[in-house]
Amino acid sequence: MNTIAASTRRVPRAALIGIVVLTAAFAALMVVRAGVIGGSSTDSTSVATPSPNTATPAKPSNTTPAKPTVVLLPGLPEQVAHGLRYSKVIVVSLYAGPADRASVATARAGAQRAGASFTAVNVINEASARSLSPFAGNVSTPTLLVVRRPGKIVNRLPGTVDSAIVTQAAYNAGARR
Repeated sequence: MNTIAASTRRVPRAALIGIVVLTAAFAALMVVRAGVIGGSSTDSTSVATPSPNTATPAKPSNTTPAKPTVVLLPGLPEQVAHGLRYSKVIVVSLYAGPADRASVATARAGAQRAGASFTAVNVINEASARSLSPFAGNVSTPTLLVVRRPGKIVNRLPGTVDSAIVTQAAYNAGARR
């Protein structure tokens, strides 16, 4: 016994006609609507402008909002400018070779705890020293500079400095605010 044929009922002719008419009306509406909104004009040189009464659907924005541009002082050394583009405060450790490695490590730890950027500049390297000289002036090593946007030196700490002092100086300059 065929269970499908035995269980189906006949659909009334009026219902079938109604379904066909509704489907045809829906299809016609979609064709007409597509022609009105996205149709082409007969004149290929003219540009169709939407009338003020025509509502266009809002398009969801997939782009992220533009970040505000960071304005820095001119003449900043590249390492300092790079750090200030991504953080409000940068800790700059000026050192002279491997002898100052411990002071660089403590300065890095303090900057990291404060949430500030960090860079270490070897002043034995002549190119680094020349780019830093107009910015920091004459300094002895090791020296620690805490710089806040737009590129102003807030604290200058000569000698080896404890990481807690570096953290406090960076926080006072505006790190993590």
